[in-house]
Amino acid sequence: MSGTFPSNKVRALNFKNNHPNIVTTSLSGRRQVKSQGQQFFSFTIQTPILSIADYKEVMGFLASQRGQFDQFAVNLPHLSDPAGSITSNTLAVNEPSGADAGATSIAVDGGVASATGYMKKGDFIRFISTGTTANNTKVYVLTADLDLDGTGAGTLNIEPGLIDSVNNDSTVETNNVTFTVYQTGATQEYDVGVEGFAQVEIDVAESIGSVT
Repeated sequence: MSGTFPSNKVRALNFKNNHPNIVTTSLSGRRQVKSQGQQFFSFTIQTPILSIADYKEVMGFLASQRGQFDQFAVNLPHLSDPAGSITSNTLAVNEPSGADAGATSIAVDGGVASATGYMKKGDFIRFISTGTTANNTKVYVLTADLDLDGTGAGTLNIEPGLIDSVNNDSTVETNNVTFTVYQTGATQEYDVGVEGFAQVEIDVAESIGSVT
């Protein structure tokens, strides 16, 4: 991990949810689909119009990534925060034997008793302190609202399925969710105007696991 991209330098995003599938359609119209790889998020970060001083800060940060080699953290305006009523990272995995790889429903506790809409469909989460690097960096999206029972427990329904097992009592990051990404291109272009202002666009994708 090589630092955190400054969130105040993010103006806009072109956000993508990627599912690498192979689809074939026969002459009879029958469709066959085969999953070809792990789901991942990617997006284009566009900065606001920057002064030369701010532009150099961004350029120096990107130079430290060494092109596609390293990975960095970024928190996305609006998307990294939940639409539900949860205000802090209080939820924890409530699976005595842990949650298995591939699971799309994970029991949690530690929330506000009897809360409805505690998290909303489309909110992002990340499992941290799981003991596995992959799940520490992978971001998941909720496919259903999270409502809690009288003890503050409920079930998270997510996609994709867990890419690795998650330990019991692992913290669920629900607020200010961090995306771990890398630059998808080996070359980064910079546009600088003669008036002394600049704007930067960076194409990135989720980096799942560690850099070797």
